[in-house]
Amino acid sequence: MGQRTATKSVAAVMVAFLERKTWVQAELARATGLRPEALRNVLRELQDSGLRLESEKEHPHVYWRIPKDWYPGGVLFKAEHVSELLRQLSHLPRGKARDRLLAVVTEQLPARGKLTATAPVVSRSPSESEEQYMPAVEEAAAKRLPLFMKYLTASRSGRPSERHVSIHLIEVGPPARFVATCHKSNDFRWFRVDGIVRARVDDGQKFRDCDGAELAAFRAASLDGFKGPGPVLTCSFFVREPESAWVANNLLEGMHVESLPGGIRVSVETSALVPLARFVVRLGDAARPETPALAQMIVELARGALEQAEGVLREGKNARPSEDMASGPARPRSDV
Repeated sequence: MGQRTATKSVAAVMVAFLERKTWVQAELARATGLRPEALRNVLRELQDSGLRLESEKEHPHVYWRIPKDWYPGGVLFKAEHVSELLRQLSHLPRGKARDRLLAVVTEQLPARGKLTATAPVVSRSPSESEEQYMPAVEEAAAKRLPLFMKYLTASRSGRPSERHVSIHLIEVGPPARFVATCHKSNDFRWFRVDGIVRARVDDGQKFRDCDGAELAAFRAASLDGFKGPGPVLTCSFFVREPESAWVANNLLEGMHVESLPGGIRVSVETSALVPLARFVVRLGDAARPETPALAQMIVELARGALEQAEGVLREGKNARPSEDMASGPARPRSDV
């Protein structure tokens, strides 16, 4: 091996540790092109200079390593990983935080972002509430601290109510929502982030933990972010061809499909009959319920919609909000 300057030797060793955090001394010597004694001198000089470099003897080898989190002030990505990083960032909901990250990465790319071609991806835009309050929701969940919030609920005619919640699980959506123990009712509830009008992490309250199995059962009984008040029921409906092809590719989480002559059977175990019935109703006469509870909920929803539509046709005017609707019979709720 030829002679080289001290600067080149140090540079070679640093590059090697940027590639791998742990080296066998003999392998490091071969990778850097240094004689063993010269390599040991460089490693000791780096230690004396403050580099968090450790050695360990395990006969017949000597291992040299730096901590996995070592890099002064940042995180390193190999060139082959940067294109995937950009691709994943482009899929995030558009917002100030995502745009800042993309700008930082792009500014530091070789050739000013011309490392690889990027696809014309258009991601969804979060609501103002999601962008404003999602950080507080995630902080509360990560630190296992209660979240205090003012929340708009359908059951209170859009009036916000104050409550503390202990967050156990977050679904990024869309829409963004989370499962939490409500400190008012002391049970699991679904909450949508866009229903929050004010929020803060409250370390003055005690976090209410939960049983993992109970949380899993609650989520399994839910459908499209809603958990009904009743028992879990097994429901199914048949969808004829050709509509069955679209339905099979657009099922809600928890739904199961079975191929049958002329179509498919979709089944699900849930207590959330309202969103399930709404899913079936929008399929029109292409879908047929097979279980009584689902059929009854579909009848209730369809009857209410039909009455409103017929009223508009009888009066010969466009649909509009009216006092009659506000004072009408109670309708199934679909929100907390």
